Amino acid sequence: MTQTNRLAKLVKATSKFPKGVRSTLWSKAFGRVVPMVGSANIKYIEVTSSKVVVEIKNHRAMQNHIGQLHAVAMALIAETATGFVAAMNVPDTSIVLIKSLHMDYKRPSKGDMQAVATLTAEQIKDMQTSEKGETIVAVTITDESGQEPVKGEMVWAWVSKDRLKNK
Repeated sequence: MTQTNRLAKLVKATSKFPKGVRSTLWSKAFGRVVPMVGSANIKYIEVTSSKVVVEIKNHRAMQNHIGQLHAVAMALIAETATGFVAAMNVPDTSIVLIKSLHMDYKRPSKGDMQAVATLTAEQIKDMQTSEKGETIVAVTITDESGQEPVKGEMVWAWVSKDRLKNK
């Protein structure tokens, strides 16, 4: 049986709202918890225990010197989506921490961007039943043309909160 942590329960509690309202609630609430996400105006499009979709608009504050999304903004949406899907699955007694982030920039981006992070059933089971571990969270990062101008790989670890406090 799937364990449900407080974050997953919060997401489930919003399921009765229309999709647009849910997205706005998630974006505002999570933006307050993680201020950088709020400052970047990252929008949560879909949130489940196995998939999280976020998007960022190509707005001035997130642009580079040629008017495209800055490389760090692209990394931010990848980290946000992967971290959130990981956090949906660890017990409340654990915390997720990014262990490594690798980005390969292949070509200039066009406009707004979206990151889709997914976990397999095996990864979810491992996260819910192991006190400690790590996993590569799959992420696809596309621009508004539907192309992938960047490839990312995120390794997330989880440990018990007690173990982290004792370090």
